[in-house]
Amino acid sequence: MRNVPTKWRLLFFLPAFLAVFAISCSSTHNPVLSSAAASFKKPPSLTGTEWLLTDLQGTTVILTSKASFSVLENGRATGNGSCNRFVGSVEINGSKIKFGPVASTRMACGDDALNTQETQFLKFLSAANRFEMQDPFLLLFAEGYDHPLRFSRIPPDTFD
Repeated sequence: MRNVPTKWRLLFFLPAFLAVFAISCSSTHNPVLSSAAASFKKPPSLTGTEWLLTDLQGTTVILTSKASFSVLENGRATGNGSCNRFVGSVEINGSKIKFGPVASTRMACGDDALNTQETQFLKFLSAANRFEMQDPFLLLFAEGYDHPLRFSRIPPDTFD
């Protein structure tokens, strides 16, 4: 190809370049990248994830209370009301959720604000009827309440 003029060399390599370019830009499905991206963007499951209360009906939560809940595999819910641990049943069907009666420890809060927060939180849970994931938050809605409760996901092993 030494004696071939440059314009002819260009015409020889141009189709090869265009073919490589077209193949690299094609919209074919790449299962490795697609599944990795899908699993990265998939919201955390309600079951097996612990959720920290961050907003109680538009009221700031006492963060040191660590008010939270998690749904266990066996249809049970457990959590921290603000002062006391609680456990009870929970049913989830699609975006519908229903907490059964809860049993809790009976430790004194020692703080009226914590006691009030715990009472409001547990009362709301008993009325909860649906949930919504709004990345990165979980919203719980309840009959008779104007605003949802908002929760943030607690990374595993945070509150040991």
